[in-house]
Amino acid sequence: MMANCPLWEENLRAKNRAAIQLRLKAFKATSWESEEYADLQLNIYSRCYHGCKYGTDERCYNGDKFDNWETEIFEKASLENIEHDLRLLAFYGERPRIHITFIADPYDMGRKDNSYIRKVLELFRKYCHPFQILTKGGTKAAADFVIYGPNDWFGCTLTFDNDADSKEWEPGAALPADRIEALRQAHERGIKTWVSLEPVIDPAQSLHLIDLTHEFVDFYGVGKLNHNPELEKTIDWRKYRADAEAKLKGYDKQYMIKRSLRRA
Repeated sequence: MMANCPLWEENLRAKNRAAIQLRLKAFKATSWESEEYADLQLNIYSRCYHGCKYGTDERCYNGDKFDNWETEIFEKASLENIEHDLRLLAFYGERPRIHITFIADPYDMGRKDNSYIRKVLELFRKYCHPFQILTKGGTKAAADFVIYGPNDWFGCTLTFDNDADSKEWEPGAALPADRIEALRQAHERGIKTWVSLEPVIDPAQSLHLIDLTHEFVDFYGVGKLNHNPELEKTIDWRKYRADAEAKLKGYDKQYMIKRSLRRA
């Protein structure tokens, strides 16, 4: 069934929205492009070393593994600021699920030390506040599954169904099978799982990824390709949307067609 995105508990209530947003230190309102997934986001790291060729952010690098991860953390994303925001939301009785992250990756394959993201998630658990992860780091995230509560979601970006294309377009990220395995492991632990099917480089592969994952994925966000007009023009987006919806309905899955695809 097509649904409004179920990833958050609720949006910030209108009566509290302005007061809360003015006082937030680490969390921030999502942009027009990402508000479909969450009301608030937490971006932790300033750089990503997955080297995705479809990324346009200057903070994306195709670099080597790095050790000095402390210098990659946004100043606003300190543990003190995160705890401040969790306490603020608790004071107002608000529980919007926080999206982690839209910038960089919480489980970057180039980052050897993941202790900081674990401390962040432990703060969320301390305040019983829901979060949702989106990563291309695959099973690197599995060590933190023990922290998840009943209202937390684990998500992966899936783009290709084979190693060759993945290595070509996103050379530093976890390979497709590893991301799929992470989703399977999360599901087996009782964690809600979701997939971001975006960007879409090869519609046939994106559709095949639904076939490969539907048994252990609870929700799909279906988007398109952006920032590559030449390749975009070669894809029949209406057909892709129809095929994706037919497949997801056939599997009786919850999903959302992103605004960009609806308008294509």
